[in-house]
Order: sequence, then structure tokens, then C-alpha cells
Amino acid sequence: MGIPNILSVCRILLIPVFLWVYLTAGTPGGFLLAAGILLISGLTDLLDGWIARRFHMVTALGRVLDPVADKLTQAAVCTGLAIRYPQLTFLLVIFILKELLMLIGGFKLLRKNRDIAGARWFGKLYTFVFYVITLFVVGHQGLSEQTVMILLLITAGFMVFSFAMYIPMFLRLNKKGTASEDESAPADPAQK
Repeated sequence: MGIPNILSVCRILLIPVFLWVYLTAGTPGGFLLAAGILLISGLTDLLDGWIARRFHMVTALGRVLDPVADKLTQAAVCTGLAIRYPQLTFLLVIFILKELLMLIGGFKLLRKNRDIAGARWFGKLYTFVFYVITLFVVGHQGLSEQTVMILLLITAGFMVFSFAMYIPMFLRLNKKGTASEDESAPADPAQK
């Protein structure tokens, strides 16, 4: 199993804890606790990847488990925000559409035995922006609805940008069958 995979499992186990704390929070302390859980999840994501690369602990299981933990966490955050702010359901809809299209494209490439590599800088940038903004929104319930809307529109913009940057890679891979490190698609269908 290894430490990186254990950390990924811990992130998955934190998902229902985060949702319960966030959706039942009624005081500033409750919202800060939810943000703290989300922060721990995000830091664990950074840590498991660093440990896996630094100590040569990258495994086939980890290549699946890490992106699954990422996507489940992001889906939980988007779902929680959509429940708390129903007018912001668009973020959840965009997230679901992006992930479904990435999944379909990834499976298509895998069926053709295309060479697929890890996440690119724009996927990592989107993930960073997602965590920073959602941590702020989750932890600060005194924000106006307009401020929350603007922050989540920024998140949605980065989400769409990340997806759009992957499209040419998928098209090249689908046409050629291989790609260089700079042109490669996500490590698996669930990758950022």
C-alpha cells in the first residue's frame, strides 16, 4: 500500500467528514473547522505526490487512487457549495461536464493504447486556484453572495481553461498515438 496510497485513502475518508461538518455548521467555528478539514485534504494531496516521487513510491494503484481522491474531493466541495448556495449550482454542473468529457476522452485514448502521461501545469494551476478560493468561501460565511459568486466564477473560469488546454492534447494523441512529455494527456481518465 505505501504511505502515498495511505494518504490518498485518508483524503477519501475525509470527504464525508468535510461534507457533514460543512453542511451542519452553524457558527463561524464550524465553518472554520470545515475549511481546516479541506486544507488538510489539500496538503495531504501535495504530500502524497511529493513522497511518491521523492522516494520512488509511485505505484499503479497510486496512479488511480490519487486522481480519484482529487476528483471525489472536488466533487464533494462543489456539491457542498451548491447545497449552501443553490444559485451557484453552475460550478457543480461545469465540474461534472468537465470530468465526464475528460473521462470519455481518456477511455477512448486508453482503448487505442495511446501513451498517456501525467497532469500538466494548467491542471495543477486550476487545482491550486480551486483549493485557495473554496477554502476562503467555506471558511468565511460572512461573505456577501455577490463576493461568493465572483470567486466561484473565477474558479469556474480556471476549470474551463484547464479543460480547454487539454483538448488539443487529446486530439493530437487520438490522431498520432503518442505525445511528448509537454504534449501528453492526463495519466488516467480521472486526472486533472
